[in-house]
Amino acid sequence: MKKLSGSLEDYLESIYILKNKNGEIRLTDIAINLNRSKPSVNKAVAQLKIGGYLNQEKYGQITLTNIGKKTAKDIYFRHETLVNFLHNTLKVDYEVAKTDACKMEHVISRQTLDKLLKYMQKHEEPEA
Repeated sequence: MKKLSGSLEDYLESIYILKNKNGEIRLTDIAINLNRSKPSVNKAVAQLKIGGYLNQEKYGQITLTNIGKKTAKDIYFRHETLVNFLHNTLKVDYEVAKTDACKMEHVISRQTLDKLLKYMQKHEEPEA
């Protein structure tokens, strides 16, 4: 399977989040969540379906395939890890941390993410 573009990763992550939050996902939900037009969302969903990441009933609910769910979970994990590091460790403003993490999650290597996780575990403040 070829690597997804950052934009398609954003769509997949959004679908994953919406699925966990609302249960059902439709094109309109994704468009609202990402502030994108329905035609743009439709095009992205079509590409993700071709790639084997999604299924969609005709004009209906969108579901993640097993590979789609696995990939989306990984993207979401990278995002949350980066937000956590930027905000809690480096004390970057939360909104800035979210924006930066969204950009960084698409390019960070597995090796760098693993080292970052080890660093965070090592420097975690013990709870009182």
